[in-house]
Amino acid sequence: MRNALFLLFFPIICLSQSNGQKLIQGTVYSDDSYSIEGVHVLNITSNFNTITDSEGNFKINANLNDEIIFSAIQFKRKKIIINDDLINSISIKVFLEEFVNELDEVIVNSSGLSGNLSSDLLNSGVIDQLNFDDVGIPGFKGIRMESIPTNTQLISEILLAPLSGGINIDRMYKWFSGYYKNLKKVREYINDSDLIDQIIKFYGQSFFIQEFDLKIDNIHNFVTSTYLSYPVEENFKMGNYSLVIEYFKKNFESFNN
Repeated sequence: MRNALFLLFFPIICLSQSNGQKLIQGTVYSDDSYSIEGVHVLNITSNFNTITDSEGNFKINANLNDEIIFSAIQFKRKKIIINDDLINSISIKVFLEEFVNELDEVIVNSSGLSGNLSSDLLNSGVIDQLNFDDVGIPGFKGIRMESIPTNTQLISEILLAPLSGGINIDRMYKWFSGYYKNLKKVREYINDSDLIDQIIKFYGQSFFIQEFDLKIDNIHNFVTSTYLSYPVEENFKMGNYSLVIEYFKKNFESFNN
């Protein structure tokens, strides 16, 4: 019986030893030795990811020869390969180089500002409408979005029109003309655009510049084309960050051509 139990657990022990996975701990610093919070640590080989804490510390599972990417806004992306020394280290230190975006030319024109902030904002066209709190009255802030009724709601309004006092002609016109349908598409586009901005912020502009040699002005278009061509949204939301990188690589060939 003892021999039978040994044979039963022997394959599991061998599998555990052959896997060789270990929890890698370390701290990310800038060149001036300040720890960096919020650095994205991506194991693109084994599909693990984490973010450094307020002290720049991180923990991530890795196997020998795994490729780890460190990405953060305002810092150049760094890639390390887990070798014997790193996997056997108690703690590792990673230093990131600050990413400086230098402008080719800066032109300063006369501002023509009066010094009165409220007056200058209104004259500049930045403020095109006032909120309640601008005049000291509590209330809704911002632009109120028009509600989009469902087809069921609109059909109910038609059926109940004799009891409710008539049909809302404006709502019915917008329904039949396709206004509500187009409005829904616009809002879906805005939501997609917000998520694309989140994806760019997550990986950092330096990642796209160094990995794909993209110019800053082309990053949003590149991520958008990848977003539309591959299942980026669901995988990004599920935390499959290394898979999203693979989609970037696949899309880069067609985008570059």
